[in-house]
Amino acid sequence: MEAIILAGGFGTRLRSVCSDRPKPMAEVQEKPFLEHLLQYWKNQGVSHFILSVGYLHSVIINYFGKEYQGIPIDYAIENEPLGTGGGLLKALPYLHHPESTFLVLNGDTFFEVPLATFAHKGEATLALYKIEKNTRYHGVTLDNFSKIQNFNDPSSLLINGGCYLFDKKSLAQFQQKEPLSLEKEILPILMSQGTCYGQLFDGFFIDIGIPEDYDRSQHLFLQRQVE
Repeated sequence: MEAIILAGGFGTRLRSVCSDRPKPMAEVQEKPFLEHLLQYWKNQGVSHFILSVGYLHSVIINYFGKEYQGIPIDYAIENEPLGTGGGLLKALPYLHHPESTFLVLNGDTFFEVPLATFAHKGEATLALYKIEKNTRYHGVTLDNFSKIQNFNDPSSLLINGGCYLFDKKSLAQFQQKEPLSLEKEILPILMSQGTCYGQLFDGFFIDIGIPEDYDRSQHLFLQRQVE
């Protein structure tokens, strides 16, 4: 399995605590958040990482180089902001096995999803997480066949966990002509075409996109290590 990690954003909301590096390089328990991601997914069997990078990308490239613990790393570099969708499209040519299903990960989200049980049903399958109270995220709703019906349901406690399985053919309809959002443009179009599914997981989850959750991640990762 190959994995594309979306790590090219500006991380504007995290600037107050992480101003000198890209958001995925924010330190959590004395090492970059992105390193926690690489370690987990290496252990899940990922054999090739493609990092889609942009803002301060040299920080990431200089830290990791061409491999992580023997797993090769390629870099798709944005010379201008392309959005999460544009960053994904730019990374596609670096896939070694484009005919196979591949993993896409948000670079600011850690979600324990056992790869062996992540079942790819359509052209795009999202790992979903259930929260106790939704004050920050756009809720996701499913039909009885696990097909996604809505990405913006404020009453739903199911949220997008930032972990996806894709078929490359599902993305052929999108052109990298201008900044493109994965969450706001690509996924809703796939949903409207009936090819977007969701699967619920209850593993460890943290999104460091805002200072409060970044601070909370320090304690949560320490607790996870102890357990």
